[in-house]
Amino acid sequence: MKKLLSFLLSVVLLPACTIMNRKPAASSPNPSVTYLAHVQDYLVKHIVQANFGGRVFCAYDVLGADMLSDRADVYVWALCAEYYREGEILTMGTASSLPVAMHMQISSGGYQMVSSEVPEDGIGYGASLQRIFPEAAIERMCHDNADCYNERANRLEGATKQQAEEFYSAP
Repeated sequence: MKKLLSFLLSVVLLPACTIMNRKPAASSPNPSVTYLAHVQDYLVKHIVQANFGGRVFCAYDVLGADMLSDRADVYVWALCAEYYREGEILTMGTASSLPVAMHMQISSGGYQMVSSEVPEDGIGYGASLQRIFPEAAIERMCHDNADCYNERANRLEGATKQQAEEFYSAP
């Protein structure tokens, strides 16, 4: 059930995302099918720690991807949030919303996560953003458009809450 939920969430969010191919590999695997499971798993395990004894759920938008013959660089905006129950009330604990660059190796037709990068906090944010992400991905982050930024935040938060509600209501 949980794997089905993750798959369905990826399918629902994927049409709203744009994937860029700067240098497509001649025989690279179909990125929309193969790397998304790695993205979801990685985000859940590495972006937010459950500090209140709950479970972490993530939703994301793909900002772009560079698919090369031996590697894939995937750029997402992720919102990861811990949810836990206080009696009958589902409560959000620790949460984070940020851009993440994930670097994967392609071998034997599959993807393996190698590393990830997030921008620095504070004064180093802008410079690190420019260093880590391609310009097109930065444009899709909506930094200069409050309506776009807020729409994404609300949508991704709603998606994580729905995941949590389904998880905690499952028998």
